[in-house]
Amino acid sequence: MHQRYKENTVYDKSLMLCDRYRLGNGRWVRVDGQDLLQTEPKTHQWCGTRYPIWMKGIPPTEVVQRPVVGYDLVRKEGSRTAFEELQFICSFPPKEKDYLYQVIWHIEDEPVTIKDAVKMDFINNTHLGYDAKDSSRGYQKFGFNIKCAVQLKLESEGVPGPPSQLSENFYAGIQVNSTKVEINRLQSEGNISVKLTVPLGCPFYENGTLENCMLEIHMNVPRDPTNCTSILKTPTKLFDQGRNCGLRIKNTEWQNPVTFPVKLIETDEYKLVPPNPDGTFRIGLKTLQDNNLPAWSEIELQDVYVHISDSSDIWQGKKCAALNDPHMLTFDGNRYENQNYGRFVLYWGKRRDYPMEVQIETTACNRYPGDPSWTPYCVCAVAIRAGADVFVIERCRNESIKYRSCRDNLLDARKEAEMEYKIYFPSGTYVHALLLDYTGVHTINVHVFPSKSDHDLTGGLCGTLNGNENDDFMDRDGNELSGTKEFIKYWSLTEDKFLGNMDKEQLNALPHWQNDVQYCTCSYEDLKGNDPTDNNCTKDTFVRCARTDKLLSKENCQIRSKRSTVKPFSYHIIHNNQFSNIEKLTNSTIWAAVSREAIRTACMKELSQNTTLKEKTRDGKPSIAEQIKSIACINECSEHGICINGSCECDEGFGAKDCSMDLNRPPVVYGVNREEGGLCDKRTCPRALVEGYGFLEMETLQCLLTVFHVTENKTVVGDITEYMVQAEHDSIAEVFCPLEPARRRRSVPRGFVQGITLSVTNNGRNFSTQHTIYVLDGVCQDTVNVSGDIQFTVRVGYCYINGKCYSDGGIHETEECIACNTAKSTAEWSKVDGCGLVTEAVDDKLEVNGNLKPEGDSFPTTIVVTVLVSVLVLAALVTSVALYYKMKRSAR
Repeated sequence: MHQRYKENTVYDKSLMLCDRYRLGNGRWVRVDGQDLLQTEPKTHQWCGTRYPIWMKGIPPTEVVQRPVVGYDLVRKEGSRTAFEELQFICSFPPKEKDYLYQVIWHIEDEPVTIKDAVKMDFINNTHLGYDAKDSSRGYQKFGFNIKCAVQLKLESEGVPGPPSQLSENFYAGIQVNSTKVEINRLQSEGNISVKLTVPLGCPFYENGTLENCMLEIHMNVPRDPTNCTSILKTPTKLFDQGRNCGLRIKNTEWQNPVTFPVKLIETDEYKLVPPNPDGTFRIGLKTLQDNNLPAWSEIELQDVYVHISDSSDIWQGKKCAALNDPHMLTFDGNRYENQNYGRFVLYWGKRRDYPMEVQIETTACNRYPGDPSWTPYCVCAVAIRAGADVFVIERCRNESIKYRSCRDNLLDARKEAEMEYKIYFPSGTYVHALLLDYTGVHTINVHVFPSKSDHDLTGGLCGTLNGNENDDFMDRDGNELSGTKEFIKYWSLTEDKFLGNMDKEQLNALPHWQNDVQYCTCSYEDLKGNDPTDNNCTKDTFVRCARTDKLLSKENCQIRSKRSTVKPFSYHIIHNNQFSNIEKLTNSTIWAAVSREAIRTACMKELSQNTTLKEKTRDGKPSIAEQIKSIACINECSEHGICINGSCECDEGFGAKDCSMDLNRPPVVYGVNREEGGLCDKRTCPRALVEGYGFLEMETLQCLLTVFHVTENKTVVGDITEYMVQAEHDSIAEVFCPLEPARRRRSVPRGFVQGITLSVTNNGRNFSTQHTIYVLDGVCQDTVNVSGDIQFTVRVGYCYINGKCYSDGGIHETEECIACNTAKSTAEWSKVDGCGLVTEAVDDKLEVNGNLKPEGDSFPTTIVVTVLVSVLVLAALVTSVALYYKMKRSAR
């Protein structure tokens, strides 16, 4: 085009253009600012061409005023139903003269279609609508800038006049009004605002009324799934079911901007390290697939970048502890003793709408033989509560590590090792519980590590976290208590107020977590080229990792396995004289493990939170954290193994992460399905819960199932079979035994109820004591107490026939003349009155006149006669056919 100007006269034939062949028939070419097409013939050298073209006739000289892009919803008839289609309108004032108007549409500054020239009365034909197949005939996906121009014609096939000035760009789609969000870590919530610039078009019902529809926008917060470093979360409140991370925009409210919060998920790290070089976290936005809204489906919106600034660091490096026997430490560093038996509030959150609490129970332990009057006390139970959730580790009377309640699903309990657990609050504050055994007493070392939200908002034996040691001993109202004794007494609990002792009614009465907006963490997926479908939406909770290794559920609660090797500690910070002092005081070094593991716990906490310690050194050496991990193991491998790169390799015959358990000693089992009374409903019970102590997470952890059947009075009938199945480890106190192999039905059971005797082994050789459960069908089977012994019966209104439940009046699957009739029998099929004579076998039994014949009886005479007559008739037919063919051959 740079050669096509009027004054360009070309004499070199090799450089000439040739419009005769370049331009097809009826094709017009015009370039803004160039006088390409002439109204009269020119010499063949003009305009850089050999045969320049020209226009026949004079085009209009008037120019339309600059148009404006508008829109309208137009009813369209689809293949299945009518729907509203959004059409764009190029609006302009008409001329007085009776011209034809031709509209040229541009999308993203590129001309996409030129409409046919029409009179003003038919200007609707120039609107631009949706076209799924041809982008030159219409738009396909929203999220574009559109503009238009208009040119005049005298005839439909005539020469167009000069085009109008292009309209201003109009953005059609979803505007993100806040692409940059600032969040302070202390007040960790910001807002993202979006708005539709055009209305949603919805389908019509068959009766002609318009259906209400809505647009779903999904939020995607990229994170590292292996390191569990998700930082942001988004609200589920705007989604009716809370299934996805994002929001919905209704067609009736499309013109209203939607503002929704994005909130920081508090982590236990001192400094938040953004994944992007500019120090921000990226949030992706994308609409979901909707066949009713194809132009709105799978549109990627502008990314939102969130910058988070750190707040006060007063909580960093702090801890509260109850270390056996129990030596107490407040958040602000006050040390004192609690040599008292009972139950106590260790940590208490002051925010009324967000109830958080840690309670402990103590028991006598390791009495000093030189002074019988001195009785030290150790922590033997810890109970953690957030809202209506309660998680308990109980070792005072028996071993129990479980959720007692999880109505809010807030607490996040994670198993670091068989003897080590972390329980996270929604705020990021977490409890570290280390199980220790010595002198026949099962104890727990408890640490509470705070988060930034605890500043000035804590109570209990942990004191007030504010950096001031002098105001730690306070009551709930902030009044100072006089001395340690009064302080401990104030925060003591009666037995019925201890969370670990509460019954179901008390647990159900606990107040919920009062969040106005519920949040969820979004999937780790890159929006580019992927459709994020898997979302880990939970209530306002501590970050949930994308990976859920060995994730187990208990009534909607979860205990999570640790995702990396056991974290070691630095030996170099423990001095030898500490151990000698302990030995002089107690005539034993048994307390050395308590102190050593307490130091390890604090060390590991600092390594996990202090990001500076994770940085590699300038000379390329591993970080301080990596160096420490390479030299130490939990509990020094209990002197039954060696530490290699932070993990214990146990000697033969020993197991657990710290090699403390003798594999030749089988685990202790207290019971199976104890809360259900040793019963199991086969419709909802795919596995049995075994409670006890000493279950180790290893490949040889197995369950031995002995399967049998019993009658209603528990008399064993039929065969007895055994199965070995892999156990599912939950904690040192609980395992699950899958029951599927035992429940496979191989034949009609002879008994009434299935019984399964279970025992557990860590090494595949030494088994625990046996405990029996009974598998019932809860629809029609029930228990009955007979002189103190639990036996079984059929529920009123049901039959139990051939291993299945049938309601009274229920018809046989294939035989309509037999049914469950509880008035006649609850164990056999009964004849339906008036249905006629049944003379065929049903479930290996025969009926005559409505009475079932017992197995082993002879066939009825009527059946024998019928069979004999049929055989004789068939024989006669065969004989007749044979004689016919024989006579035919003889005739030939």
